[in-house]
Amino acid sequence: MQLALEIDLSAASLQNQVFKQIHGLIVSGRLKPGARLPGTRALSEQLGVSRNTIILAYETLTSEGYLESREGAGTYVSTTFPDNSLSVASGSNHDATYHKPVHLFVPVADDKKRSVPPSEIVCDFALESTDPACFPRSVWRRLTNWRMQSSKFNLTYSGTPKGLRELRETLAAYLGASRGISCTPDQIVIVTGVQQALNVAAHLFVRAGTTVAMEAPGCRTTADLFRAYGAHIAPVPVDQSGIVVRHLPQSRNGVAFATSARQYPMGVMLSASRRDILLNWADQTDSHIIEVDFDTEIRYQGSPPPPLKSLDTHGRVVYVGSFAASIGPGLRVGYMVLPPHLVDPAVHAASLLDHGFPCTGVPWLEQAVLNDFIETGAFEKHLRKIRKTYMARRDCLILALQKHIGSVQINPVHCGTHLVWELPPDFPSAVKLQTLMLKQQIGVYTLRDQNIGDADYLENCDRYLLLGFAALSETAIEEGISRLAKAL
Repeated sequence: MQLALEIDLSAASLQNQVFKQIHGLIVSGRLKPGARLPGTRALSEQLGVSRNTIILAYETLTSEGYLESREGAGTYVSTTFPDNSLSVASGSNHDATYHKPVHLFVPVADDKKRSVPPSEIVCDFALESTDPACFPRSVWRRLTNWRMQSSKFNLTYSGTPKGLRELRETLAAYLGASRGISCTPDQIVIVTGVQQALNVAAHLFVRAGTTVAMEAPGCRTTADLFRAYGAHIAPVPVDQSGIVVRHLPQSRNGVAFATSARQYPMGVMLSASRRDILLNWADQTDSHIIEVDFDTEIRYQGSPPPPLKSLDTHGRVVYVGSFAASIGPGLRVGYMVLPPHLVDPAVHAASLLDHGFPCTGVPWLEQAVLNDFIETGAFEKHLRKIRKTYMARRDCLILALQKHIGSVQINPVHCGTHLVWELPPDFPSAVKLQTLMLKQQIGVYTLRDQNIGDADYLENCDRYLLLGFAALSETAIEEGISRLAKAL
């Protein structure tokens, strides 16, 4: 796994920075006893420092009793510690005392139709797509067979409302180490994906007239979901530092929807200063933040930024994660990390969405296999594989654009599976180019598809084209961009 570390390469003593931050993860309980640390080579590549720096930091932590090295098996957090500094965080005191009224509402169906590319498209630069060939079939089959042969295997077991305890324990440890989120298994609720998580959040926070601040451009289907619950959508513009916080609405008891690690669809990261302002806004307006973090694991360089949830001390953030991008959308497993006082209302809301049954909608077997997939290290191995594959396709797409188009202006693609291309001034608009490419049987996408309101909230929004690359082979990418260039 990747550790939630941030290193200042311009500062002195990189070794000391690594030592202090790993030590902090251990004593705060975010790295659990017995947790396996990344190899020294992998961590040095993640942080952009020399391998010797990591080796020396590991050796210091080992000599002080915080780590232990197992021959041929790697480096692990010690199960015993040199002092009583280890404290398992269980959420802030504010979580236990802060209570937000919960309102449950039934959504109204939205029959608005969306146009889709024709089925005869031969090269589709679809967004948020994954390559089914990358799915770890053999490992998944082996783990499934192992669970089915277990004496505890029982498909008549309906599961528990929050989800499989084993999986929630594994996720709590994983999130603590990789994302810096301090939570207990009891704060995690397993859901059938981001969409169900958003429905649960809407049940908790949205009533007729509730203001929901959303990044613009943003996810149109999410805006439609909140509108179905009666929300008033307040589009907030996005720039190169993320959501422009000075435009946040000041109405009370509202909601902000944020994709802070990689804003969808522009791909920018929310700056540290704006993270603080957004959290302060939630406190001052008695509001909540729904933070969706769906593809941070697919990161090509550097450490992921700290999620808002890891900085939340007042129980304002509901964190939503999913395995749709990292494993595949067909798995239908996601999770919510909630402040303690919202767990039971969230479980109740989820049961209403699952025909009233007091159990998670995710089958027990899939949860058990996913738990084993993470616990055995197979998930981290899978992530290394798809990062390498998708990074090669990202680079292929950029090179193909440069080869066939010339100099291109592209937003940085440090993670995720699509890029944002700012079209040259002499090119047709993105919408016209999209129509032109459909005639060439090529699917490309525009910010018009991500417009959550009646106006455009990004300057020159018609000058941006969105191109997904994860599901396409390098040959298909080259052919698609070649066709695009010829059509122009």
